[in-house]
Amino acid sequence: MEKLTQDLHFAWRQLRRSPGFALITVLTLALGIGATTAIFSMIEGVLLRPLPFRSGDRLVHVGYRDPKLGQGNVEFSVREIDDYRRRSRTFADLAEYHSMPFTLLGWGEPDRLQTAVVSANFFDVMGVTPLLGRTFVPEDAQPGGAPSIILSASYWRSRFGGDPGIVGRNVRMNDHLIRVVGVLPPLPAFPGDDKVFLTSNGCPARSSQRVMESRRARMLQLFGRLKPGATLAQAQAEVATVAGGLAREHPEIYQSSGWEVPVIAVQEELVHGFRPTGLLLAIMVALVLFIACTNVAGLMLARLLHRQQEVVLRSALGAPRSRLARQLLTESALLALLGGLFGLLLAAAAMKLLAGYAGRFTPRAAEIGLDGRVLLFALAVSLIAGLSCGAVPALQLARHNLADRLRTGEKVTAGKHVLRSILVVAQVAASFVLLIGAGLTIRSLFKLQDVDAGYQGANVLAARISLPGSRYASDEKVIDFFGPLLERLGGLPGVRAVGLASAVPLDGLAATPGFKIEGRPEPPEGQGPKTKYQIVSEGYFHALGIPLLAGRVFNAGDHKGTLPAAVVNQTFARRYWPSESPLGRRVQPTFADEWITIVGVVGDVKQRGLTGDTQPEMFLDFRQQAGGAMVFVKTAGAPAAVVPALKSMVHERDPDLAVADIRTLDQVRSTAIAPSRLTAMLLTLFAALAFVVTATGISGIVAFSVTERTQEIGVRSALGASRGSLLRLVLYKGVALVLLGLAAGLGGALMIARLLHSMLYGVAPVDPVTFAAVSLVLLLLTGLACVLPARRAMQIDPVTALRAE
Repeated sequence: MEKLTQDLHFAWRQLRRSPGFALITVLTLALGIGATTAIFSMIEGVLLRPLPFRSGDRLVHVGYRDPKLGQGNVEFSVREIDDYRRRSRTFADLAEYHSMPFTLLGWGEPDRLQTAVVSANFFDVMGVTPLLGRTFVPEDAQPGGAPSIILSASYWRSRFGGDPGIVGRNVRMNDHLIRVVGVLPPLPAFPGDDKVFLTSNGCPARSSQRVMESRRARMLQLFGRLKPGATLAQAQAEVATVAGGLAREHPEIYQSSGWEVPVIAVQEELVHGFRPTGLLLAIMVALVLFIACTNVAGLMLARLLHRQQEVVLRSALGAPRSRLARQLLTESALLALLGGLFGLLLAAAAMKLLAGYAGRFTPRAAEIGLDGRVLLFALAVSLIAGLSCGAVPALQLARHNLADRLRTGEKVTAGKHVLRSILVVAQVAASFVLLIGAGLTIRSLFKLQDVDAGYQGANVLAARISLPGSRYASDEKVIDFFGPLLERLGGLPGVRAVGLASAVPLDGLAATPGFKIEGRPEPPEGQGPKTKYQIVSEGYFHALGIPLLAGRVFNAGDHKGTLPAAVVNQTFARRYWPSESPLGRRVQPTFADEWITIVGVVGDVKQRGLTGDTQPEMFLDFRQQAGGAMVFVKTAGAPAAVVPALKSMVHERDPDLAVADIRTLDQVRSTAIAPSRLTAMLLTLFAALAFVVTATGISGIVAFSVTERTQEIGVRSALGASRGSLLRLVLYKGVALVLLGLAAGLGGALMIARLLHSMLYGVAPVDPVTFAAVSLVLLLLTGLACVLPARRAMQIDPVTALRAE
């Protein structure tokens, strides 16, 4: 300990004597350690931390799917869940869940909130203890009884101000008084982003006689808790057996032989969307740390060469090589700890940004933070980085007989700087990998931004107005509400067009019902043509700028009592009438009693994100098939100016209606590309950091080479060498290192490109343009980094150089 204390004091004095070296080294390590710690905090919070549920490793999600019919994530009926509860032996219990919107009234402006409808045992199965009050008990969910709700922690704070007195009080939801029995602790938004949890008897659809008795009425998800000792494989085998038995007992329900019932761990469901991105970021940040460490190792090696007289003298005075090496390691460890301290500050500053980024992929993003494990990781990384950086000069020191060096006066040249050159080549190789990753994601982002979504979203506002079925049960009431509202909105100053639709572009359409085509044989059940449906108003296409390709769109002549009309998109027309016009053809959806005539064809609109395939889509007039919940307003100026008038008009008609999901279509598009944009931004940031450090290292080794070759350059200049030849002589060193680094990094770049494959759009993983551009940029910019030492070489006075030692 006494020797360690001496080494620390000596290292601190040395660093104070070289503040420039200390500052550059600490900042370089701070960037590498800070970036590594920040990304580890994401991985630890999302992938490594146990679930915030009791024995979360035993939670599973059971689902239906039929790949033969192209159906995935099919939900369960109440009768099926009862069967699984009775017949399963590996589950301690099973719970149901589904989500739907409700409107909270009586607490300020009406609030449309997503509500989880669950069985009474849901929180017992999930292993959740309430923050306040209690969870549900069987009596809460009795059919015909008074329903209860439990508030999420975030909604309790935002809507009720964190008032503990809300527990035990009644709140009004969709015209019903419902008792609040508890408040949940902070939890991931799983299974959905629900604000409150409601007992199953509070949902009109779930508690209806049809849903309670029909096996075809599938609307529920199924979650289970495995018994202690039961494995996922055992649960999967048992569920498959139960599903097979139900198929034999009810062949009229389970007609397909392709049904699968997968059992998936909840832990996997929560993180599978983040895992590929997390792996990519971990690799990238490891490369950044590697580059930082190799750069610092090169700086320390150069500093050792400057301190060679001191080192040789200390050795001659009796200091063993082990003590000298330990001194170098102590100095590098001290630098790394200082870098780790500043790196922690950088990581803490990035926490909010990283949590928002991870939230695009996983509901566990709220758990990201600097906890004890992250701090220990930062300490470990700092020590490992410090020892690694100090090991290079320490090993170099061990290669020389220092007593002989003192007698002969020979310099310790580090084998003509071969080791420093190797370090720089390694930095270039790692930088090449990072720049390839950044280049591919940036090109992909540009391609994504150029995607034609099929509509014009500039200055278009979207808002959701959901009409409760209890008060708007008939088509006439729905039409009587939306018709005058759209007319009044259209008359506002600055409003160019208004429309009504079922959904917002890029957000996706839910069900895909089948339909029949007049004059064609009816296919077997489940194998007929299918399409997405939207209920729209006549102004919808104009408000969104969707082009009319053939026929007409809806007009005032389409209303109740006239022949039903439909407009289809181009994909629908090409798929079902590839060689003829669909105009005038008649179709009958499974939910309709009448044949519907196709009167128009419009352009395709991206409904499943910018990268999703365009599907067949049929539009029905809301005056003939009442529906729709999204109101679109196209304005001449800023769309936000219309919001107060829109809310006022809605509340004049019905003060209990909520105007929710207010956003512009530009915001919708921005949200759709946000994951790609943030990934490209992070990779570009890492690549930029790596390149700056690498360019600095190359500039440093070239400058050091110029210093050591001063006499040679003076001789060449005295013998008539031109300035151009001297410039090429110096630049050759840097360019050669870059070329070697590019060759060394090619394999890693190809691996990163293939890892990025699933995240790219419109760009091949091995993209020649990106590889060529990155290589050229590295050569040019590193060439620029060598200009300063090259100019210094050209200014060397031959006489002064020849007089040098």
